[in-house]
This record gives sequence, structure tokens and C-alpha cells, in this order.
Amino acid sequence: MPIKKILMLRRKQGLTPDQFRDGYENSHSRIAVELFGHLWIGYRRNYLTRGYPFTVKDGTLSGPEDVGFDAISEFVLRDEAAYEEMGRIATANWERIKEDEARWFDQVHSYVMSCETIEENLRKC
Repeated sequence: MPIKKILMLRRKQGLTPDQFRDGYENSHSRIAVELFGHLWIGYRRNYLTRGYPFTVKDGTLSGPEDVGFDAISEFVLRDEAAYEEMGRIATANWERIKEDEARWFDQVHSYVMSCETIEENLRKC
């Protein structure tokens, strides 16, 4: 059974959104694919641009600074065995991973979560 992880990421203070995106795309995500890509069946990075709270009626928009995250990423592992192997690889490469994270992410305010996904069959509509 696939395992999905969602990462809610805040950029390191002092980085512009463009610097953060460049660093994530050209450094951190490349390390992730190199180390774990063979275990994943999907990997997406979503960069927040602008939006609005549900309670806003006048169309007032806010950006990532107001939400508290700059990107929401997701990766999907094949199964529990892939998740366990990812843990072993991460442990063996911990310093490299953490050093790169520290360059781009506000580690205290970035999160990784497991989630259960329910997909709607839109062809029935």
C-alpha cells in the first residue's frame, strides 16, 4: 500500500522566494531524487503564490508570508518496505541532508506529515 508524505515548508529567513525556489529545485530536490527517487512513485513540489482566507469576502489576497509556508511538497512511497529503506538511507546521509535543509528551510517551522488520501472518481459525475 502506498505511503504519502506531505511537507509544508517555510523558506529560511533572508531568502527571497526566488532564491528559495532555486535552492529547492537545484539543490535539495536533486539530493532527494538521487537518494530516494527509486523508492518513490510520485514527487511534487507546489510553490504558493497567493490566495485568500475562506472568511474574506472582498477578494483580499495574501501570499506565502501570511500563510506561513512557501511550498507544499508531496512524495509517495511504494510501500512500507520502501519507507523503511528510505529511513536507512536518510540515516546514512543525515549530515548531508540536514546541511542542505539548513541552507534553504526554516527547519523549526517546516513540517513533514503522513496522510491518508481519498481520491474522488470524477468520471461518475
